[in-house]
Amino acid sequence: MNYKASAQFILSSIGGERNINSVTHCATRLRFVLNDESLVNEDALNESDDVIQAFSKSGQYQIIIGTEVPKVYNALTEITESSISDKDSNEDIQQNKGNLVSRFFNTVAAIFTPLLPALAGAGILRGILLLLAQIGWIDEESGTYVILSSTSMSIFYFLPIMLAFTSAKRFKVNPYIAAVIGASLIHPDLIKLLGDDGNGTTTSFMGIPVILMNYSSTVIPAILAIWAYSYLERFLEKYIWQNMQIILVPLISFVIIVPVTVTLFGPFGVYVGEWIANAINWMSESNGWLTGAIVGGVWNIFVVFGLQWAVNPIMISNVSTIGFDKIVPLTAAANFGMAGAVFAVLIKSRNKKMKSFSLSALLSIFLAGITEPAIYGVGMKLKRPFIGALIGGAVGGAYIGGMGVKSYAFVFGGLTTLPAFVGATFVYYIIGLAICFVAGAIATYLLGFNDASMDTSKVDNTRNFENNKDEKNKKHNRDSKQVIAKSPIKGDVISLSEIEDGVFSNKLLGDGVAIIPESNEVYAPISGEVVTVFPTKHAYGIRSYNGIELLVHLGIDTVELNGEHFESLVTQGQHVNQGDKIATFDIEKIKPNYKVVTPVIVTNSNEFDIKSINLHNKVNKDKGIIDAQKKPNK
Repeated sequence: MNYKASAQFILSSIGGERNINSVTHCATRLRFVLNDESLVNEDALNESDDVIQAFSKSGQYQIIIGTEVPKVYNALTEITESSISDKDSNEDIQQNKGNLVSRFFNTVAAIFTPLLPALAGAGILRGILLLLAQIGWIDEESGTYVILSSTSMSIFYFLPIMLAFTSAKRFKVNPYIAAVIGASLIHPDLIKLLGDDGNGTTTSFMGIPVILMNYSSTVIPAILAIWAYSYLERFLEKYIWQNMQIILVPLISFVIIVPVTVTLFGPFGVYVGEWIANAINWMSESNGWLTGAIVGGVWNIFVVFGLQWAVNPIMISNVSTIGFDKIVPLTAAANFGMAGAVFAVLIKSRNKKMKSFSLSALLSIFLAGITEPAIYGVGMKLKRPFIGALIGGAVGGAYIGGMGVKSYAFVFGGLTTLPAFVGATFVYYIIGLAICFVAGAIATYLLGFNDASMDTSKVDNTRNFENNKDEKNKKHNRDSKQVIAKSPIKGDVISLSEIEDGVFSNKLLGDGVAIIPESNEVYAPISGEVVTVFPTKHAYGIRSYNGIELLVHLGIDTVELNGEHFESLVTQGQHVNQGDKIATFDIEKIKPNYKVVTPVIVTNSNEFDIKSINLHNKVNKDKGIIDAQKKPNK
């Protein structure tokens, strides 16, 4: 297949790039969310040799390609003007799903994530300047200091503009109009009205009293303003003649949203932000030791569930309004508690792969303050190190909180961000991090962990086929004309024709059988190489040593779960033996919304004679389901 040509053909057949709202792919198909499905030339797609089938289903336009879909997808992203990523596509598809709390966290994350590099860079620059000024290497009255200082503080001063822009991206409205709304809140003429009295000064707008506030460095007012603007823009575009929208939509939006913001959203946002900041600062002042232990101990749990996005705006607001924050050091305590736990695994583990991964995860924390590799790849996998990390974060966090450590920028706690903490409490911060690291390491070392827990479900890539290093046996397996595929799941065997999905029932992807599962555990049906592990963890491709290619597809349309309720135990390129556990999935949680029937497909069926075994019988991982005989070469 010429992937670029296929991608170009598909793009033109679905109405061009402008018709694409989002696109992602699963094990076999491209999944589009289109703006107008009437523009699709479905007949042309279905007549193409590169397309197995094209159809609309469940709000998506699906194009079945087969196992080469990732290459077609990559080619599609290369020829489009704007890069289309799985992450963005999944956000587009999922943004209105889930409960109110998860949608809130997703929204906050989407608004603040694009700003994190700028916030971190500006914060570290500010910390370096403070350090240089304290040791006398730079004069605070010099032009050099003023230029660099204004650079480091500009993102905080102009935060309403930045947040208006990213909020517009999230709420899918014009970001440039949104930026003007944000800029209007910090215009010099508006600030001048404050006079010497500051926040609380009153003026009027068309006879309506307005309490003036200083909106520079604020967080909530701009976000609320653009949230309201998103509804107004969609309303106006619905009723205003299209040729006049370019003038009237921004005009009416400015006239309505800015006054409403300074009258209602602005004061509300400023006061709420101040109340939250004052409450947290009161907790820190009242009992910093207890506050530090709690935040330092639970922060990594927050990261696991994505709850940190509810707290990050508070830290950013504190830094931008009062000049410092006391929560940032406590999040760093959690980071170094995790670092200590990972270090204990690094020195105690006997598994070479875990040692290597632990080292890279440790460097990720030290150099970037990023803990996700350590949390998911070490802590959650081996379990007890995660507990050790929580203990380390709580112990060191108590000291950091008790000593009132301050951060003068919003940063992720690592060694490279130390300048952000330079000040009167800097020494206490360093001591606190050392306590976190040592306590986390000792707790993990004493709690112990089981390396075997990682290996029982995975097979080392260096292990030879079927635990046999005899190359003659390996050659025999490659030359064998027959493969008996065993069931990957305990359950009942049914024919593909019984599946209520035309792609599988019509054998468009290949011949095989399906399993109605009774167990959450998934095993390798054949010995060979794992050639495909999809990011959503719902589909696995394995190639045997004599060339048969088997696809295990866990459920129907389960790609939409985006990996939720699935756990992968293998990686692409790994060699497995028949019967090795490769995945688990929570059937009971998937069943209410998706069919859990699992097709097992020989994707290169044209090269084999396929015979179903044990049809309509109960099977387990030791029972055969497919007898594949290699066809003779012509």
